[in-house]
Amino acid sequence: ESCSSEMVKEEEEALWENVESNRYILSRYINPNKLTPYLRQCKVIDEQDEDEVLNSYMLVSKVNRAGRLLDILHTKGQRGYVVFLESLEFYYPDLYKLVTGKEPTRRFSTIVVEEGHEGLTQFLMNEVIKLQQQTKAKDVQRVEILSKNQTLEDEHKKLRLVNQELLTFQERYNKMKEERNNCNDELMKVKDDNYNLAMRYAGLSEEKNMAVMRSRDLQLEIDQLKHKLNKVEEECKLERKQSLKLKNDIENRPRREQILELERENDNLKLKIQELQSIIQSGKPLPDSEKAILDILEHDRQEALEDRQDLVNRLYNLHEEVRQAEELRDKYLEEKEDLELKCSTLVKDCEMYKNRMNTIMIQLEEVERERDQAFRSRDDAQNQFSQCLIDKDKYRKQIREL
Repeated sequence: ESCSSEMVKEEEEALWENVESNRYILSRYINPNKLTPYLRQCKVIDEQDEDEVLNSYMLVSKVNRAGRLLDILHTKGQRGYVVFLESLEFYYPDLYKLVTGKEPTRRFSTIVVEEGHEGLTQFLMNEVIKLQQQTKAKDVQRVEILSKNQTLEDEHKKLRLVNQELLTFQERYNKMKEERNNCNDELMKVKDDNYNLAMRYAGLSEEKNMAVMRSRDLQLEIDQLKHKLNKVEEECKLERKQSLKLKNDIENRPRREQILELERENDNLKLKIQELQSIIQSGKPLPDSEKAILDILEHDRQEALEDRQDLVNRLYNLHEEVRQAEELRDKYLEEKEDLELKCSTLVKDCEMYKNRMNTIMIQLEEVERERDQAFRSRDDAQNQFSQCLIDKDKYRKQIREL
């Protein structure tokens, strides 16, 4: 008996090998809801097995439920295998041919044995009723689908019209967007021009300030040179007065004839003095009158020598003063020429800076006019851009309402 039971098990395992080899395909394509009524009719599975396969929370997918059904049938041995093949033969002929390699005959031998022909008829009637119910349900579903399809077509037509309107609005929006981009580009150009004008204006303002500072420095130098020139003129006047005084002194000095006459008188006096000294040395006594005359002459000689020495010193001093006055005159004349040259140069520089300042002021006026024009252009562009934004918001609102 043990040998026979082992042989039966081996036969069962051999039968189920074909099923297990095709388990993946069978689990993928079998629907347990179709097979369980026939399996229960043949009493291979009971109500508990059917509930486990169809309603278990552990079996989430159809593949898991089909695999669990195969496991339960595997435990039923050869009977489970035969009934499973009959169910495949009835519901899935292609899978039956895949497992057995035979064409389906649909004999239903098991149900005939269990229930008889009446049971088979009852089963077939139940299946026919199920098919009729499924057909009615499919007809109802088809009608619902047709009505839904009609509704969807109507909605599709409406959506197509809305889509055309949206495309029209999209084209208008793209055109407005392009115009806005152009306005933005123009605005950026205006901003760049405005920035360049501002930089140019700042540079010209800086040059103007530098020119004003330079003009102030030059004016200060001119004032200083004028002060020096006035000072030099005063010194020249003073030196001129001194030179005139010296000239008058030179003109009022003794003439050469007077000097020669004084020298002759001096020589005569010297001769007399020598004669008197020779007389005194000879030891002859002099009369009182001659002594008095001699004293007078000695006194006159001393005074004449002192006057002569004074005249010589004064003449020498006058020559030195004349020489110094001539040197100062030449020096002041050179300084005067240099100052006149510098003054003429400064006058020319002032005229040049004045012309440059006039040119810069004209350029500044032109820059201000260009700046005002750029400001007006910028304001116009900003107003246009603002109007574009308002129109864009208006169209967006209309699109949202649609």
